[in-house]
Amino acid sequence: MIVYHYTDLKSGISILQDGFIEVPETIDNNINSAIWFTKQSKYIPSTLNDNKSFDEKIKTVGCMRFVFNNEGELTTWKNFINNLKPQKKDNLKIIMNLDKAGSETSKWFCSLKNISLKELVSIEVFTDKWDWANEDNIQKAIRKAELL
Repeated sequence: MIVYHYTDLKSGISILQDGFIEVPETIDNNINSAIWFTKQSKYIPSTLNDNKSFDEKIKTVGCMRFVFNNEGELTTWKNFINNLKPQKKDNLKIIMNLDKAGSETSKWFCSLKNISLKELVSIEVFTDKWDWANEDNIQKAIRKAELL
């Protein structure tokens, strides 16, 4: 099953330089950090943790996606939530209501470990469409992003 990790151009370029998608440091002790993926090949605003439309993202900070073939290596959203300690679940009431806001968490998966770029199916950048993330296409996307 193909899944997608969406991010802004600046973060995507950093991932390319590092050679892997890194699990973020835990900001607080309530929720474990993870690398999040979705089965949705179309960008959804909650994917980048805000409510901006895809067009707004492209115009401001650009967008890259990392395509991964999940062969049972990732954890589903449901399993991630179910494996949290009871006191941590209490802090997730808002997150548990994401589906009501249209987030379709049944299509979400996560990794609790870093993922090497060598494991990916492709790395893409949005120019006028999703293109290979080569130097020319990344530069084209950067020129379109007003905040870079």
